[in-house]
Amino acid sequence: MRTITVQATLSQDHLERFVAASIANARASVSTEPGCRRFDLFRDDADPARVGFNEIYDDDGAVDAHGGTAHFETWLSATDGMLDQTVWATCRSLYATGMESGGVTGAESGGRSSAGGIRVYQARISLEPDDADGFIASVRDQARAAAAREEGLLRFDINQSLDLPTEIWLYKVHADPAAARDHTTAPYTAAHLDRYGGYYSDGVLEPIAGPNIWPPDAAW
Repeated sequence: MRTITVQATLSQDHLERFVAASIANARASVSTEPGCRRFDLFRDDADPARVGFNEIYDDDGAVDAHGGTAHFETWLSATDGMLDQTVWATCRSLYATGMESGGVTGAESGGRSSAGGIRVYQARISLEPDDADGFIASVRDQARAAAAREEGLLRFDINQSLDLPTEIWLYKVHADPAAARDHTTAPYTAAHLDRYGGYYSDGVLEPIAGPNIWPPDAAW
């Protein structure tokens, strides 16, 4: 399995057109590419001009196939010059929970979600080499405990950059704001942060935390 993680910042003038083009690309990806399992689009509460993608593919071949599609080329052309800053990585999965099967079908993908429903959290964690194994074991324990105990948890994925193994991307999705708040106060979350909380506040790249954009909340 391969995950493409993206965080992008763009000007407010381009936001609506960028989102529309990205939804079209996401919809076409999950409905026409056999190797594309998910293509999620979300934005940040604190800065709505920051958006994120989380794309899940079967393997490297599926990633390459996506890059050669007409809908991806259309997206590239439609969004050319809109991005002020982009950070992305191709990752391997270290742990994944939630929906593992294929993405949303064309029949299910007829609109945008409304803000205030599903809550998404995506963070890049840059580790010191000596801490990498311990951090991964700790956050995996947190993810397993959350998956077993939290009804409102839709995903908790741990991904590792293929180019930089000390770069970990976390992707958490909760059914609503209350479920997200409950997760942050859970004892297993506190235990993980007691050991490695400094990595979440180093200020290198702020996480994206905010509402789902696509697929619609009802399709999750």
